[in-house]
Amino acid sequence: MPPKNKNFETDRTRLFRSRELDEGDERTISHIEEFGCSVVQVEKSNSRPGWSYTVGVYDTSSSPEIIVAGLPEKTALFLLNEAARQLRAGTNLSDGRHRDMLGEVECEFRPVDPKWAQHLMGWAHWYYDGWDFPVLQAVYPDLENRFRGEAGFDEKFAQPLMQPDIPRTTIEDDFWASADPQSSLFNWKFPDPPHTGVYLSKTVQNGAEPVTYVSHDADDGAWQFLGDSMSDSGGVLSCFHHPIDNDSSLTELADLPLGWYAERSKPGEPWIRKQHEPADTE
Repeated sequence: MPPKNKNFETDRTRLFRSRELDEGDERTISHIEEFGCSVVQVEKSNSRPGWSYTVGVYDTSSSPEIIVAGLPEKTALFLLNEAARQLRAGTNLSDGRHRDMLGEVECEFRPVDPKWAQHLMGWAHWYYDGWDFPVLQAVYPDLENRFRGEAGFDEKFAQPLMQPDIPRTTIEDDFWASADPQSSLFNWKFPDPPHTGVYLSKTVQNGAEPVTYVSHDADDGAWQFLGDSMSDSGGVLSCFHHPIDNDSSLTELADLPLGWYAERSKPGEPWIRKQHEPADTE
């Protein structure tokens, strides 16, 4: 049902009202009409931080949409709504730092590279029927008000930065991959983080052999991914997600218990799971 208060009704919302809307679309349009924007929130997972962004700010106030990554959902919701309110009031958020949005610390609002918007803001694309809208990222500091890149910054508060022409780090690469359905990080199933060190035989690492043997060792929880020649070719240490990126069928073994191993004759064949024999202590 449309809201009684339509302070922010626009030509675009009226156009949507002329169509049949499902429940989610109706909620988004109602929020924009009543509050001037809607907020979309993507939950965090065991391989990525969550992110939140506005939809409708540009339509209702000709100001940029706002996106933030890594904050708890309630905190992000308050920050984005307050940012949208200040934009409507005429505040230039891209100028300097701003308080009273995130506890006792300041926030910066930096222009977002369009490729990040296209990667992360699908609901905004639906609303605008394209990518012709500006976006600012709300960038926050650590508890001592130090921003990433400043001396003493607490890396626990590191977040992916989405500005154009900045050096990409593992933080940005992992965040991008976690939102890419073609990447193993998009729906990471294993109990260990994707940057955990795992052992590969050299023949698996260089692509000469597929993985036909996987072990989840009982002693230290280590994972091994080996080919038919097993470890005769020598071993290398790799990030966990690399073999999974190369062979998504390995995800079938995400629940392999400690002290178990699995074998198959070749890719496409079923895995046979067995428990390791207890080590001989004599």
